[in-house]
Amino acid sequence: MDVTSIVVFGYGEYAKEIARQIRYDYARLVIYSLHEEYVEAAQADGLEAHLADLEDNWDELASYDLPTTRFICALEEEAENVFLTLSLRDRFPEAIIIAMASTQENASKLKLAGANKVVAELLTTSNLIIEKLEKPVITALLEELMDSQRDLQVAQITLREDSCAVGKHLNEVLKLNEHNVILLAVVDFRMSESFIFTAKGYNHMLDPGDVLVVIGYDKDIKAFEKEIGGSCETNSSHWSR
Repeated sequence: MDVTSIVVFGYGEYAKEIARQIRYDYARLVIYSLHEEYVEAAQADGLEAHLADLEDNWDELASYDLPTTRFICALEEEAENVFLTLSLRDRFPEAIIIAMASTQENASKLKLAGANKVVAELLTTSNLIIEKLEKPVITALLEELMDSQRDLQVAQITLREDSCAVGKHLNEVLKLNEHNVILLAVVDFRMSESFIFTAKGYNHMLDPGDVLVVIGYDKDIKAFEKEIGGSCETNSSHWSR
């Protein structure tokens, strides 16, 4: 059964990136946060968002069709995330709950609390990072959400010197992308292969050797790779600006 509704608890950096990636893929996306400033931030981003309290019995969520809904517990505080998972499992025994964990210990707690799936996230003091390039943590979550679309793939596209994307800002590539692919991130060759999510790297200038991390169907990824792989003169005119 296809997923139609996503409920995300939290709107910190990680939850915000999740929401940005999936906001147009489901009939309904709702954000709940314990902090009014995060609710306001989500609303400013054009999302449906509500202020929540951990003592809430979540009666309003009873209106959701549980088999087609996914609850994503991504609160910023680990203890609160575990408590939330416990509360949701107690209130909705049949719900599908996906939870974020920053450590293996916390992952174990979340599983005991009733999460169906736990996605590990690795955090530094200032940036989201990945455990290994081929498997971004956010991709693991997207795979869980899109369980009815298992033919989706994650691919890496390395920019050659003559690529029409070289010399353009990342936001330009996002706007000019006419293929059915999600540009998830760029690995900056000059910055010691640092991993930059698109939500934070709009002004990043693309250089030869940079790696684009994309999600999509095989034929769409190949078409996108072919289009940006050559010079602007030999590709679609919309790349020439």
